[in-house]
Amino acid sequence: MDFNNARIFVEQTWDGWRLAEVRLADLHDLHWRQPSGAPRALLHAYISCASIVAGSLPHDCDRTGGPHRLLVCVLKKHCAPSIYAFVAQRADACSRAVAS
Repeated sequence: MDFNNARIFVEQTWDGWRLAEVRLADLHDLHWRQPSGAPRALLHAYISCASIVAGSLPHDCDRTGGPHRLLVCVLKKHCAPSIYAFVAQRADACSRAVAS
């Protein structure tokens, strides 16, 4: 199944409340990282602020010209199980590639 055109919600922080909707294809550099205070490693990726389809993530495009590269968190609770599994598999593959 081609998930690249699927849309998912991302957050700027794992414990944040602001959501942004993005296309799965717009997630770059998927990886696992455990932010301070998080109970475990969570999926993270980078997006361009210009690729946000709906919602918003706080950042300042007015002070410095955009678009900006934003670190986002992909939480399981905001994804369909099949999409989350696909994204997690991509992050695992990236981790193995970096470790090699």
